[in-house]
Parts: sequence; C-alpha cells; structure tokens
Amino acid sequence: MTSTFAPTIDFTAIDVETANSSRASVCAAGLTKVRGGQVVEAASWLVAPPEGHDVFLPRNVAIHRITAEHVADAPSWATVFPQMMEFVGADALVAHNAPFDRSVVHQACSAYDLDWPESTWIDTLPLARRMLTLGSYSLPFVAQALGLAETVHHEASEDALQAAQILIALCAKAGMSTLAELHAGTQIGARTPRTGSSAGPARATGDFSGLVATDVLAGEKVVFTGTLMLSSRAEAQALVTHFGGTAQAGVTKATTILVSGELDPRSLRPGVELSRKLEKAMLLAAGGQPVEIWTEDDFHRRLDVGRDELEAATREQRVLSNPGWLPSYVIDQARALDGASTYQTWLRAALRHPAGRASGDDMCIRCGGIFETDTYWMLLERRVCSGDCNEALKRKAKSEWSKLGIARPEAPAYAESYGRR
Repeated sequence: MTSTFAPTIDFTAIDVETANSSRASVCAAGLTKVRGGQVVEAASWLVAPPEGHDVFLPRNVAIHRITAEHVADAPSWATVFPQMMEFVGADALVAHNAPFDRSVVHQACSAYDLDWPESTWIDTLPLARRMLTLGSYSLPFVAQALGLAETVHHEASEDALQAAQILIALCAKAGMSTLAELHAGTQIGARTPRTGSSAGPARATGDFSGLVATDVLAGEKVVFTGTLMLSSRAEAQALVTHFGGTAQAGVTKATTILVSGELDPRSLRPGVELSRKLEKAMLLAAGGQPVEIWTEDDFHRRLDVGRDELEAATREQRVLSNPGWLPSYVIDQARALDGASTYQTWLRAALRHPAGRASGDDMCIRCGGIFETDTYWMLLERRVCSGDCNEALKRKAKSEWSKLGIARPEAPAYAESYGRR
C-alpha cells in the first residue's frame, strides 16, 4: 500500500528504445516532467537512428514494435536531442535501469559529435531493490507492486511516465520529500557521469568507488585464471573487493569461485587439458568443496552492473596512471585553424589524429584500449576507443584551449546551457 505522504520533488523521467544491440541506435525517446511531486508535462519523439546503426533487428521490433518504416520520415538524433535538452533544462534525469538509457543518450550523441549532457541521473531500479521484495524488478512488476496503473511497456512515453510515477511512489513510501533526501537516505541512485580529469579528484588505480557498491560477493573467495577480456587481473581483483568479496591469488580450500577468462564451458569434458588453477578447482569441487567455475561474463552478470558502466569505470582507472595523455597535436592543430569555421567542422579538424584513422594494431590515445571492428568512424579518426574517451578528449582539449587562449567557434547554444548546475 502506498503511503499518503506526498513528496515535493522535481525531475524529468526519460526512456529510450533502440533499433538493435548498438547503444547508438536510438529510435524513440520519451520524457515526463514532474514538479512538486506531480506529473505536469510529457513529450516523445520517433528518431531515425544514425547511419551505420539503423538496422532494425526482429528481436528489438518484437519488444517495442517500431520498424524502419515508422521512422522513415522521423528526425535524426541531432535534431531531437536539443529539443529534449530544452525540455529537461537543469533537471535530474530519472530512469528505470538508468545505465542503459544514459548509455544510449551518450552513444547517440557521440555518433553526431554532440556534447554529452551533464545532468545527474537517478536510477529507480536499485532503489526498488532496496525498498521492495519482489521476484522481478522489471518496470511492470515494480509498478504493480506500488499499485500503479498498468501502461504499455516498451513504449517510450509510457515507460517514462511509469518511471516518474515509480520514483514518486518510492519517495512517498520512504517518507522523503526531496531528491537530496533520497540520495542521502539510500546511498544509491544519483549518479553524475565521470569523464577524465574534469570529474573531480583523481582516485587511486583499482578504486572503483564510481560504481554503486552492493554486497553481491559478500563471503565469496574469488580467484582469476587465464586472460580476461575487459579487465586486467588487478582491476578484476579490485572489483571483487568493491563488491564485498575477497580476491585470492591462488585456489585454496577456502575458494568459492574461480573465474576463467578464456573458458568455453563447452570444453569442460573429460580428458581436456586445463590450467593448474582450473584443474585444482575441478578436483576440489569433485571432492565436495562448494566452488563454482565462472566465465568472465558470469562474473559481470553477478555484479549486476551494465557492461558499458564497467567499461567506463575500467577506462577511468587506466587513465589515472597517464594524466598527461592529451596529445600535443591537439594544441598545434587548434592554433593553426581559422576560427571562422563552424563549431563541428573546427572541432573535427582540431581533434583528428594526424596519422589517420586507427587500425587493428593501434591503441586508444587516452586509455590504451583496443578498437573493435564496429568502432564508429569518428572515434577511429580521433583514435579514441569509446564514447567515454571521445567525450574526455573533447573536454580536456577545450580546457587546454581555454587556458592557452586559443579561440574557437562558439558551440551551439544547447551545448553550453543544458544540464548545468
């Protein structure tokens, strides 16, 4: 039963849908504005996904029922995004499973070289997990548990409305009247994007305090073997500690989990050659010790943190050891440019790597990461491996240009005003 307490909170809820597995493939967006704990306004858009991310997969269409024909005449993200940010203003953005929506917004912006919004994001999913006891914490189940009216799930405007109503109901249940109380009272939810040195004081390598901690590995003794794809061994061990577990160097009788970075579960058959750690863990398990064998994907799923969020946090750790990573050519090229160019043209020329687009043997200029086969062309041109590193490159370059008095064209008005605190 929902409390009669009425929170007086202000925010904007958001929901986005994608055409395929690419986070840049946004095809719909919905917003719901709340003032004083009441829904006061809503807006929604169909969006034509950017070129290269515009294939509509049957799985996605089955979820949201949007097809390529529906967006044939729809505006691009470059047109829709400024309209959305004008609607949002300085509000915090609320979503159910916010890392997904935030990642879509960021990656779609990167596809058009738009600056990411600096809005605070609040995630109703971990808040619901903290306050409710349910079999599933997907948006419809949480809404039903809070006594909210049923809406059309995976319709952007409806899901944005439902996310707004969920936050209002959870605040009422907790007796919290402001978003500041919500954050202070739960220690979850409100997150501000961190991108490079502009995100505040540097943390020691291996400090994953940028990720919301849970106790999902409490009591577990975890050992890693083989080559990990996403993390170094030290980074993976730091993640274990951050999520309440204990990282061990080798398999012992206390070990409860062995994570094998190169493990193909189909290869676990009699007679196969195993690493020493894996062989020892298998023997202990056969002898009755409760030790589980995980793949790296199993490990990430247990942490219950989105892959994009883990990757961003890992990149942040790596760049801390290389504070002077901004290449000198970014300064030299900016000095040589004519300030009369348009903002986007000037920015592209200033940040373009002088040796051309990255190939398979090159590494990211910021974090040393590798380039995937589907890395967006603009990122390859700048030799940054992700939207996170691209945004960090832009911010650090702008900071240095300003310090050195290098003139540049004025950014679009929305890029200088939205979401600023």
